[in-house]
Amino acid sequence: MAQGGEREGRSPTGKIAWLWKQVEKARESSDHAAERECLERLMEDPAVRGSSDEDLALLGLCRLDLSEGRSADVARRLSSFEWHGIPGPAALLLAADIFLRLDWFSKALENLEEYLAAIPEDLDARRKAGLVLLMLDRDAEAERMLVSTARREQHRVPATLAYLAMLEAKRGRLEESLHLLLQARDLAPFDERIEHTLLQIEALRVRLKRGTMARDDLPFSDLVPAMAAGMLRLHGYGRERAAAAEAVWKKFCASREKPGGRKPAIWAAALEYLVTRSGPHHTQDRIALDYGVSVTQLREHLQEMETALGEEAMPGTDLLSSTARDGSELAEAVRQSRMVDALSDLTGRLAAFETPAEAVEWAVGRVSPVSEEERRLLEDFIAWIWERRDTAPV
Repeated sequence: MAQGGEREGRSPTGKIAWLWKQVEKARESSDHAAERECLERLMEDPAVRGSSDEDLALLGLCRLDLSEGRSADVARRLSSFEWHGIPGPAALLLAADIFLRLDWFSKALENLEEYLAAIPEDLDARRKAGLVLLMLDRDAEAERMLVSTARREQHRVPATLAYLAMLEAKRGRLEESLHLLLQARDLAPFDERIEHTLLQIEALRVRLKRGTMARDDLPFSDLVPAMAAGMLRLHGYGRERAAAAEAVWKKFCASREKPGGRKPAIWAAALEYLVTRSGPHHTQDRIALDYGVSVTQLREHLQEMETALGEEAMPGTDLLSSTARDGSELAEAVRQSRMVDALSDLTGRLAAFETPAEAVEWAVGRVSPVSEEERRLLEDFIAWIWERRDTAPV
């Protein structure tokens, strides 16, 4: 860094250009502290306020905050964000990445579309746009975007194949989803996220196939928790949630002679909503779509379960649903996303830690527990993956 005397002698324009050069140098050397200092100085400079430089500096700080796990701070920073002037392609892409990590999909898509209007050949941006469309349930558009991107990439980019696999799974085409994920794993054999998703799809596929083949032999009451368990894993919940669903289903079956109807998927959809609604969860519309049933059917069966179970219809919370609640759905969604990302990243870093305690401290540094109970649950989860690390597929 230059000394104060040198800085005072610069013109405002020259000083701003110099600070941006320092930002780039710090970024290239991964000196986050120096990068943050220069960005904050840019934000404080009167000549920068109300300009595109202010936008870039703000987004740069948000990117640093996200890398340090401060998603809630970023959400507050960007709650009323507006561009000053016309943003350039680099600013649009940076903004899109940040909004995507916050799960602000509509804003991410808006910036990606404007960026692609200027640079349509950027396949990485097209892939991200396909993912955002998928998350916004604009599946037909997502398919067109991702398929065209995959063709241009000659089906050699694992992320694109994984997104297409998500789309197939969402439509209930599990065999196609599994095939795409196997291709992605061949291209990126050490990608933990692809491996994790592959195991989820395979488990769900096997459960559903087994249920179809043994429909006459396997009791109806056994199909429901199996289907719910597979879909819960697909939706990002852990085995504890599947176990809770099974326990609730057994209580419900014990309260009556036999569940009515011929489609176990309806009961499974109602069961998932029942055991997840106390924390971050999908809407009834989304769950009904994923299970291939109508929302009306889901609601009717949910009401029947609630009536039969009474107070028992409210299962306890777990790591995903015991997040801090301050009345803001956005903060809750951001926190859930950060927790999932942190635990997902941790599975690929276990070799870097000598003890489970070190792994816990790393995770806590990414997403701080809001209570002793949440920390205990986090420790239990890490202890579980630590015990199975030697048997995990390589």
